[in-house]
Amino acid sequence: MLGLTRLQTFLLLPLALIGAVLLFVGGPGPDSLRSVRFGWVSGHLLCFALWGYLYLSWRGNLPIRRLLVEVALLSFLVGGTTEIFQSLVGREPSWRDIFNDVLGGLLAVLFFAPGRHQLVAPLRHASQFLLLLVVAWSLIPFSRALADDIISLYQFPLLSGFETPFEHTRWGGKSRRYIDQQVVYRGQKSLRVELVAGRYPGVFLNFFPADWRGYAALQMHVHHPLPEPLELHLRIHDQHHRDFANLHRDRFNLTLLLEPGWNRIRVLLADVASAPRGRDLDLRRVAGVGLFAVSLESPQVITIDEVRLLRPDELLVDD
Repeated sequence: MLGLTRLQTFLLLPLALIGAVLLFVGGPGPDSLRSVRFGWVSGHLLCFALWGYLYLSWRGNLPIRRLLVEVALLSFLVGGTTEIFQSLVGREPSWRDIFNDVLGGLLAVLFFAPGRHQLVAPLRHASQFLLLLVVAWSLIPFSRALADDIISLYQFPLLSGFETPFEHTRWGGKSRRYIDQQVVYRGQKSLRVELVAGRYPGVFLNFFPADWRGYAALQMHVHHPLPEPLELHLRIHDQHHRDFANLHRDRFNLTLLLEPGWNRIRVLLADVASAPRGRDLDLRRVAGVGLFAVSLESPQVITIDEVRLLRPDELLVDD
């Protein structure tokens, strides 16, 4: 049986209770960094690993195979029940969370159960190695998000130049998006966007440093390959926009007519700030930039490159 000292119990039990509370309260908001969101999901793994470790102090004398089944089953049941209750308090249930719950419980057993040595050494080592591989795989989304969050802070005021590996993940929307190395405005890469036919197809920049104070304009370059002009709409909103029911009049909106070839789009942030009716758009908490069509009868392709903020002195420079 796994014996815990009084100090270990004093330290671990409060952490276990805090983990239980955090499953239902707190957590990242809609404007949190991606790394915080994915890191919070990975917290399920740590929480259930801790609970599994404490469980071993009670049931650790069981045969290792029975303990593995018991902990995996309990982790699945407790995790599943937790997800059900989370859905009742406004949290979104997730199978990934349950997967991490089971993974955390198995980590505790395979690495800390006294009976783990009942497994022959090659089988034990192989099981531990395989489990660590699965843990590493489960942490890939968090690692990618953390890397790109750090890169985006380093690049700022460049919001997207698409030269680094994960920049395309900052973008979403009703479209198909690929890194393009053929049609570029600057550097070696750009973002090819295939706008699907239908209502409101578009592309949205959702992840970037939110404080735009001290800058004078937002600029991007958009390539349109066809001879006929293409009408698109640019929108910019802040984190308060959802408090105003995402109303059209509560954000910056601009109609664009893309000509064939590269189009430079430059928007003064003074105009962005004054756009909402009845208030100023908060340039400390900019939340999203969108480029979309109102309606498309057939798919269209555009290419985006060099999305950046400009300082006042850069407005005089024609690139």
